[in-house]
Amino acid sequence: MMLTLTAFYINQSTDDIKHNSTIYLAQHGAEAEPAYSIRHPDPSLPASKNRYAAALYDSYNPEVLFGEVLLIPQWTQPSPTQEEIRLNGGVPPPPQPILPTEFTVQLYNPDQQVVVKQRPKTWNSPPSWEFEMPQQTFRRPSASALDRTQNDPTAADTTPKINFKWKREGTLSRDMVCSLSGKSTNPDGSKRKNREPDITIALFKHLKEITLYEPNLNRVDMEDPKGLEIVLLLSAAIIRDVYYGQMRETFNITEAPRRSSNGAVPGNKMASAATAALYIPPPPLRRHSRSPRSSSAALQSQNTPSNSSFNSPLQKQTSNSRPPPTDPRSQWEIDTETARLKKQVEHEERERKRAEHKEMKRVKKMVEEEEREAQRKRAEIDRETERLRREYLNEQNRLNPQVSGPPLPQRPYTPSGSSSGGLYGGGGSSLRPDDGRRLCGKLSIFSLRSNNGGDAPKLSKKRSAVF
Repeated sequence: MMLTLTAFYINQSTDDIKHNSTIYLAQHGAEAEPAYSIRHPDPSLPASKNRYAAALYDSYNPEVLFGEVLLIPQWTQPSPTQEEIRLNGGVPPPPQPILPTEFTVQLYNPDQQVVVKQRPKTWNSPPSWEFEMPQQTFRRPSASALDRTQNDPTAADTTPKINFKWKREGTLSRDMVCSLSGKSTNPDGSKRKNREPDITIALFKHLKEITLYEPNLNRVDMEDPKGLEIVLLLSAAIIRDVYYGQMRETFNITEAPRRSSNGAVPGNKMASAATAALYIPPPPLRRHSRSPRSSSAALQSQNTPSNSSFNSPLQKQTSNSRPPPTDPRSQWEIDTETARLKKQVEHEERERKRAEHKEMKRVKKMVEEEEREAQRKRAEIDRETERLRREYLNEQNRLNPQVSGPPLPQRPYTPSGSSSGGLYGGGGSSLRPDDGRRLCGKLSIFSLRSNNGGDAPKLSKKRSAVF
């Protein structure tokens, strides 16, 4: 008789979202069909920085949330050298993440937390991941009010638990086996050799295929086999992503750019002054049901995958502003961005003052050149004016030549009332009637005599031609 096993295949999501996955179920030789969907928060959202989150939803009813995991790493501050600080522009190096050694799977309806702890490898054993689940999960029906006040069996310390362990098959192999840890046969449980053998219940092949051994699962004494199935699927996916993947990609850690001495990032000449990173922490966990019938009313307000890539409470954001998270990496990014912006502002201020000083020198030099040019033009105008004056003066002298010889002396001016009399009596005025001009001799009416003095020739009597 051929044994048919139940197999789950983790493939890329059918909605073409890179950070989501779909789990297909193949059972009893039938074709593989979608059974679950694993959703991760959008890496581009600020709330998904420096953390890892995954949620398991029903594939046909995307509002039903079965379980989820939120993993925030611890951080360590390295001791940098002076050379590293100088190469990083005076900014200390960023905190480095520490790989977590455990994570918690949160189940709903009933609420239950399953802690998966990592056991590091040794020289003779591969690494393993152990977890335990209670045998009794649900409350027993009771009409007693006292019974209803008791804690759930999952939270009670008296509830017996079963141990499970994921372990690598070999040192070089990446396949893992999940087995039910055997119970010790000693009363005190001190000797390991006296215990039952482990029972293999699941196999994780090539980090893509999870095969469940149903005959062995029937030997597990548990009330909640569905919860065990969800824990197996989620824990296998978390181990694959966190412990076998790249840590920076898994936790969405942004690589810190190397900065120059002035705080500028190479390749980014100008950065906006309002680019300080503000990270919004996820809201607290909300309880959802693993049962579609009981959880449909509480999840009506959530979006479908067509509108949101991850509807888990880990990724939900509200419109109200929230304070930034307190993890060292985010705080370092905020401090680094603040220091970079401060240095950038100081650098821009120095550049502005340098540009203003350069502009003032340029304007001063331009004004001096304009003054020299104005002086040169005035000098040219003066030279041209002098040349024209001389040219016109020479032309005037050529047209109106002056009389050669020394100038005549002027007569002295005597004021009125002086003692010396004039030529014409006691008037006292020295002015002549002719105003200094020589009087011409006046001829008589018959032109026979002249009144002039002896300078003119005297008239003589004309002699008769007869006598």
